[in-house]
Amino acid sequence: MSLHRRDFLIYSGLGVASSALLSVASCTNKLMATDTTAMQAGSGSGDDWEKVRAQFNLDPNYIHMAGLLLTSHPVPVQEVIEKHQRELNQNPALYLEQNNSQLTQEVRNAAANYMGAKSSDIALTDSTTMGTALIINGLQIRENQEMLTTEFDYYSTHESLRYKAARAGAKVREIPLYQNIQKVSEAEIADTLTNAIRSETRLVTATWVHSSTGLKVPVRRIADRLAEINANRTPSDRVLLFVDGVHGLGVENATMGDLNCDFFTAGTHKWLFAPRGTGIIWGNSKSQAAISPTIPTFTRTGDWGGRMTPGGFKPFEHQWAQAEAFRFHQKLGKSRVQERIYSLSRQLKEGLANMRHITLYTPISENLSSGIVCFDVDNLSPVQVVRQLRQRNIIASDTPYSPSHARLTPGVYNTPQEIEQVLRAIRDLA
Repeated sequence: MSLHRRDFLIYSGLGVASSALLSVASCTNKLMATDTTAMQAGSGSGDDWEKVRAQFNLDPNYIHMAGLLLTSHPVPVQEVIEKHQRELNQNPALYLEQNNSQLTQEVRNAAANYMGAKSSDIALTDSTTMGTALIINGLQIRENQEMLTTEFDYYSTHESLRYKAARAGAKVREIPLYQNIQKVSEAEIADTLTNAIRSETRLVTATWVHSSTGLKVPVRRIADRLAEINANRTPSDRVLLFVDGVHGLGVENATMGDLNCDFFTAGTHKWLFAPRGTGIIWGNSKSQAAISPTIPTFTRTGDWGGRMTPGGFKPFEHQWAQAEAFRFHQKLGKSRVQERIYSLSRQLKEGLANMRHITLYTPISENLSSGIVCFDVDNLSPVQVVRQLRQRNIIASDTPYSPSHARLTPGVYNTPQEIEQVLRAIRDLA
């Protein structure tokens, strides 16, 4: 049996429907059904996760713990990319003309299904940075209003706010989000952010999961507090909540209704395993009128998400294959993905917390953390930690902030045994 067919059968064992498999023998279908039941029932079998791991063409000589930067495409996503590439190479103009509208809508439908949203509220982008810029640049804001951000929001958010302030004449105010990462609480975060709101505040930015420390922000708690503040405000004075969700999407078992923010953006080429150069924007229907498009669209659906989807010619095979990544995740099960990453991250955090030469910055509590784990090693810089782990074939990263920390990010393709191996390597750095 060829590698192509073997990989497809493994993936199908996780419950992914494919027309190519309709002719497979009934005994094989029964085996697939058994595998699907086991995965959806949360059996926790190591064999189940080995089947997931087999979908990634990752170099087996390394332990890959930097997936927050860029993903490896699982087999089904890679095959869809290759299919569209072949068709575009054989007849580019005709294939684009006959398929672009339908395939673009399929992506928006798949994203909506995964996110618990309507496709009309979803725009397609190429990254978190693009989504952030499109939302902030398109914001309807007056000169006498301000945008409130925190010291810990990402560079792209800060720069987009600075650009917008220069164009609109509005102000940007930056505050600390908490006093001590070792003692931070959900209440402190929500109180700090909402207590800083003034009558002129128009936008509040939040990063769902901080790539600098691994801290997870209680977005829903903040959104509920803003709803109280907005109760007596006119539409043009409402405080809007913008969320950079890139390190939560693909990890957290949450819908847009659960978060209840106003605008959400994320690249999908990280935790979600979508093709490189893909991303989404979601806009709450009650808030969409506050954001105008920046880049002309080629998506003629007439809805907000369509208008916000930038036009232009792009790697269409990557954008179209994004739908397969959403489907891949849903077949794995959002709750199971979350629990797997939580479990591996918990194992890593607890192991690090017990080492005397380690300072752990990511909270242990899963109410305040997700899949990113940040730490320091005594007498070593983060760059030195990453370099020494690399010598042991462990791929880590260091945070591009000041202060910087070493960073590890377990994914569904990692195993508890790999986490133990990583912990042993870090223990040896003492």
